[in-house]
Amino acid sequence: MRSQQPLKPKCGRLCGARQALLVLFSLFALAACHPAPSPPANRLGVHLLLDDGRHSWPVEVWPEHLHYARQVAGEWGYVTELVRSDDLDPVRWQVFFDLCADLHLTPILRLAIVYDIEHGWWLAPTPDPDGGYRAAADRYAEFVAALNWPTDTHIIVVGNEPNHGNEWGGRPDPAAYARFLIDVADALHAADPEARVLNGGFDPYTPHTGSVPWMDGMSYMDEESFMDGMVAAHPTVFAYIDGWASHPYPLASFAAPPWEQTYQVDWLNGASNPAHIEPPPGIGNRGVNGYEWELFKLATYGVRSLSVYITETGWRHVESTHPDAADHSPGLPDAQTAADYLDLALWGNGGRYPDYPEDGWIPWLADPRVVAITPFALDGNPVEWGHTNWLMVDEDGRVLGCYPIASSR
Repeated sequence: MRSQQPLKPKCGRLCGARQALLVLFSLFALAACHPAPSPPANRLGVHLLLDDGRHSWPVEVWPEHLHYARQVAGEWGYVTELVRSDDLDPVRWQVFFDLCADLHLTPILRLAIVYDIEHGWWLAPTPDPDGGYRAAADRYAEFVAALNWPTDTHIIVVGNEPNHGNEWGGRPDPAAYARFLIDVADALHAADPEARVLNGGFDPYTPHTGSVPWMDGMSYMDEESFMDGMVAAHPTVFAYIDGWASHPYPLASFAAPPWEQTYQVDWLNGASNPAHIEPPPGIGNRGVNGYEWELFKLATYGVRSLSVYITETGWRHVESTHPDAADHSPGLPDAQTAADYLDLALWGNGGRYPDYPEDGWIPWLADPRVVAITPFALDGNPVEWGHTNWLMVDEDGRVLGCYPIASSR
């Protein structure tokens, strides 16, 4: 890997650790130029990438990264972190939980499988002889129960975007994921009475690739078809969860402003869904309030009153500490614009941005259905996540600064 020189800020404000922390904190609209009222309870947070399944930062850099997370999340704010099924080491991960305790952070644990580097996908969990997943579920439950949590409630996400082929061995399998979710939820609830189990958040932008794999050789399924398949196989599957994990990303590949939202389903190569239901006007599945469609869909199954945990969302930015970062796409906003969009998504406008609309979205912190917001992501490997990161990190995990790197206001 090519070593990188630290990026220099475009103005003299970012000249030390204290200023850097304050700049990152502005991502949550607390910069002096855009003051916003404090929420009645802290729902702010950030998604960490201490381990992203392909790359892990050494434990030695975790304290610095968690200190930055505390600055953006605030007192008992949320931090989401994945743990692979081949890394269920309670001694290693207790370091993370102890840091959360020391810094007053609320962990959201995302249980992952194992990433297959050769094929470029996450492996599907290995089923038991009867087709269930009790053996895998028991391993997760043993790990979770062995941890000393810093909070009374233990929030746990089971898997991630299972309607993606690259999250389930190359081909999504709604019946298998439903059984996996049921078995893991059962085991977690039995092992830990304080466990609050969430589904793996779905990707609402995913098309149904039908009879022909996508260009990457994998198959994909739209969110509605996948949820319908889960319920067809296991009608009570959503009764096993305690909250709803959602990934309401903005339009235009993480670049559009929060007021741009839409409803769209893409069926390709002969795909169809006989169980498809059109939502009422005004309910979109793509954009910052995409969880509204998910709640509507859950209601058609008789599932109501699930609190929403936004475990992934956010904007990428054109800047990066790595020139060839894999997460680049055309049309990305600069870091300051991305910060402004996040501010608007959280708090609304209220006249603070005269050039931007006042409506077109529900601010997350004005929506009582939303109980946690952990945008993606704080601190990933810059080779892969250079345009996504909130921290400017080098390839050894050292923090060089943070975004936005300058402010014109």
